[in-house]
Amino acid sequence: MSRSAGMWSRNGLQVDASVNDDGTLVISGQDLQTFGDDEYEYALTVARDDVPKVAAALGGAPGDDVIALLVDSAEDIINIGELTWLRSIGVEPAFWSRLG
Repeated sequence: MSRSAGMWSRNGLQVDASVNDDGTLVISGQDLQTFGDDEYEYALTVARDDVPKVAAALGGAPGDDVIALLVDSAEDIINIGELTWLRSIGVEPAFWSRLG
């Protein structure tokens, strides 16, 4: 069963984190203010094998809840940008986006 939590909700930006049944981590967002009347949606999918690297970068130990770690560090991650932050720790997620 997948688990999820809201990471951020301010100024028209909503960001959620979830771990799917297959162990992948998904950070998804919806931005209602970037493109005028259009909404921008995106998702970053981190491979299961890279999830421990994300947890470690957040100060977590093996077995710690990566979603809780992300929520606790949400402001720093959002200010940097989720994709930029993931790349800075050596994780290259799959990226999806939609405008409209």
